[in-house]
Amino acid sequence: MSTVISKRRVVCDARELAQNMRRTFADRPVENEFRLDHAWPDVMQNVGDSLAVAYESDKWQKPSPDGSRKGELYKHIAESRNRVLVRPGLLRSLWRPGVAWKVIGPSVDLKSLPMPAHFALLGLFEEIDLQLYTAGTNEAPSFGDDPDEGIVKVTVRHGMIGASAIRWNDAGRGRDQPFLFVYTERDGVLIIVVGEQLGIAKDGIVG
Repeated sequence: MSTVISKRRVVCDARELAQNMRRTFADRPVENEFRLDHAWPDVMQNVGDSLAVAYESDKWQKPSPDGSRKGELYKHIAESRNRVLVRPGLLRSLWRPGVAWKVIGPSVDLKSLPMPAHFALLGLFEEIDLQLYTAGTNEAPSFGDDPDEGIVKVTVRHGMIGASAIRWNDAGRGRDQPFLFVYTERDGVLIIVVGEQLGIAKDGIVG
């Protein structure tokens, strides 16, 4: 696992940033590079907050004689507010997989954002725990009065988890904004998690 390069129509260079993220996260040099044959989605929907992200990684594992490393399961509990964006129509119920789950929240136009051309591959995606908006409108959504309302667990078959940053600094609009995202080789980017304090440290995902 290592830095991954994505193809997008208009992107900002983030190769050094992604390599630094990967080195910090795994505490070892970047070993490989991969290409993701998908563009960043044009539009995603902010459907609520991410409460926790679970993933499998070999970041601290010593290699076996054949050079492979065994993965270990980790779970990052949000320490600050982490907003979640999903591809429209992504969320489905286990009991009604053919019908999109009705969600509330504003659309986010990624075409207007300085998205990165490179990202760090962190590991295999296990699940994400969300608190969905359950009241208000798409333009002004809110959470329910009950703290347990709208809590769901989302899994993605064959999902991977990566990290990079929206390149606000390159666009002259402030500091870069780190984010996490979930993607598959078949479908591309499906979920993005962004937070003011979100980041990658030697201990793993923080913020």
